[in-house]
Amino acid sequence: MRKKRRAIALPLVLVIVLVGGALVAAAFYITENYYSSAKQTVTSARLYNAAVSGIEEGKGWIYKNIKSGKVPRWTDKDGDGMLSESDKPTGAKYIYEALIAKVSSTDEGVFDITTEDGISLHVVVYDLAYEPHPDLTDNYEKGFPPRIRPQLEEGSSVVRPSYAVAGRGGGSTGEGAPGTDIGVYLIRCTATYKDRTSTAEQAVSMRL
Repeated sequence: MRKKRRAIALPLVLVIVLVGGALVAAAFYITENYYSSAKQTVTSARLYNAAVSGIEEGKGWIYKNIKSGKVPRWTDKDGDGMLSESDKPTGAKYIYEALIAKVSSTDEGVFDITTEDGISLHVVVYDLAYEPHPDLTDNYEKGFPPRIRPQLEEGSSVVRPSYAVAGRGGGSTGEGAPGTDIGVYLIRCTATYKDRTSTAEQAVSMRL
């Protein structure tokens, strides 16, 4: 009987050791997975907050120039008053890069910032007061800033998109009395940290 008990005890101990090892491994996996998820959540929040701070930098650039009498505008290279393929800047990837707001050839609404905690910010300011060439209306590139023109409504200046926004019903056709004393811009900021990125954008209107 004693030999039988010894023979049973050894496999039982091995089973307990294996089960215990599996439980410990599972605990390590769950803990590591939770830590990784929490870290990603924190990083995403940091990137988003940094991108929002970049938008504020863009607002500051617009306000500073308007206050000094320099109105940031896009460059119409061919002078026809419409955004077209011919307005695409040399070396640019997209046509809409022509909409980058400028106050001079050396001062444009594109700047890079590095935060104290090592997050890189790329800020771009687009002028939304433009007229698209008919060839562009059905062929917008991804990321194309919307055309938004100020209008007067019941004595107050408001801004509306000049085309129907998907899922939001019809848009304004741009007809009516424009609010010529208002500038409308889109500020887009991409925050990057290692291999993670987050992009935030906001349309703003400012009285000229």
